[in-house]
Amino acid sequence: MLGWSNPDSLIRHAWWDLLRFLCYVVLVPTCRYRAWGLKNLPAKGPVLLLSNHQSYLDPIFVGMAIVPRTFHAMARSTLFRNWAFGWLLRSINVFPVERGESDMKAIRHAIAVLNRGQVLLVFPEGTRSLDGKIGTFATGTMLLIKRARPMVVPVAVEGPYRIWAKGKMPRIGERVDVCFGDPVPAEKLIDMGADAALHYLRDRVEAMRRDMAHRQE
Repeated sequence: MLGWSNPDSLIRHAWWDLLRFLCYVVLVPTCRYRAWGLKNLPAKGPVLLLSNHQSYLDPIFVGMAIVPRTFHAMARSTLFRNWAFGWLLRSINVFPVERGESDMKAIRHAIAVLNRGQVLLVFPEGTRSLDGKIGTFATGTMLLIKRARPMVVPVAVEGPYRIWAKGKMPRIGERVDVCFGDPVPAEKLIDMGADAALHYLRDRVEAMRRDMAHRQE
């Protein structure tokens, strides 16, 4: 449990907690940050967090809320080309995925994470939103659900788009809300069928996002 190479080791958890603290120090004074529905995150067992994607900052804002658990996440492979940034990403349990194709290596890694009883954060839109709205959820999400049978928790973020939208310079002073919805058993989603399940999850995330947007007005 003490080795750096083990993502479940004490030293890796300590590193995660240190970075989470630093994110609080930097981000909380520069944005009005709130997290809702934390009771909906299971304390143990495999959990698949499905979140909309507004900004590079989304994983950070989600990670700041899920104390004491940590999560694994995918990121496009090009982000790992710089060795220093790639090391940082891997140190916080981020692994590469080839965008635009079926990357079975990344999918197998994601399934293994869930099979170990850990938390996996996925952005089923596949890329950041261009306008802050939620796009279509990719069908690959259902493969993870069928293979690993995790508890699925829909997550909505609202506000990061105004702080750092795709193709724009970062801003400060905006409000950020993160909401964790009621967990959904994998079996319920599988019984729905892939298309219906993805529409159901997207609608859940969109409803939470809209509710937070109204609160921010």
